[in-house]
Amino acid sequence: MGKHEDAELEQLAVTLGHTFADITLLRLALTHRSYVYETPGVPHVTNERLEFLGDSILAYTTAEYLYRAYPKLNEGALTSIRAALVKTPTLARFARTLDIGAYVLLGKGEEQNGGRQRDAILAATLEAVIGAMLLDAGLEVTRAFVLGLITPEAQSVVTTRSDKDDKSIFQELAQARLGQTPSYRVVAVEGPSHERTYTVEAIIGDLVVARGEGPSKQRAQQAAAHLALSQEGWQISGSLPT
Repeated sequence: MGKHEDAELEQLAVTLGHTFADITLLRLALTHRSYVYETPGVPHVTNERLEFLGDSILAYTTAEYLYRAYPKLNEGALTSIRAALVKTPTLARFARTLDIGAYVLLGKGEEQNGGRQRDAILAATLEAVIGAMLLDAGLEVTRAFVLGLITPEAQSVVTTRSDKDDKSIFQELAQARLGQTPSYRVVAVEGPSHERTYTVEAIIGDLVVARGEGPSKQRAQQAAAHLALSQEGWQISGSLPT
């Protein structure tokens, strides 16, 4: 997608519920590095600095909200729930509800590879939008926007305790049913230094249970654990699925 006209950005601003005094901030928040690298004549400025800022505001706002809203939860539970609220799949889901993916500026290669639907890109862009909103309107407006996203999700997570990640669940089940703790082994690292893809195997004893990929070792481990848990029979049998 080429450079946005202001009218397009204003459509997104309506969805976000905020009229930007400086619309260039929103445009920058939507500018993925692949677009900058592949488009001659555009400034070499991406949304990554805004992403950094938005990530910090997101973490602060979420932590403050949980602290005030759930006074009976201990530090461990608060930390786990906050992680569930700000993890990439959750943020990507928020971004999809706002249709942010339709507005991201991507290079042709990333576009052809389905980048507009990639969780990592959607989550990072949402964080950049939050950073842009902070610079445009200040903390209170940005805080209200973030709370609008996370409050219903937080209530759901607290009620169901769905904050436990796949790796933790897989470890608990393996220890309870098999008396063994899964281990993880990196078997491949591909891609340029700024965009690595790690392939990791989840292992119990000498058996490779599943293999997962991700942009970091931790994400790849989670993907492997998720795949292991999805295998038929794993959660209802006392042995490894076949």
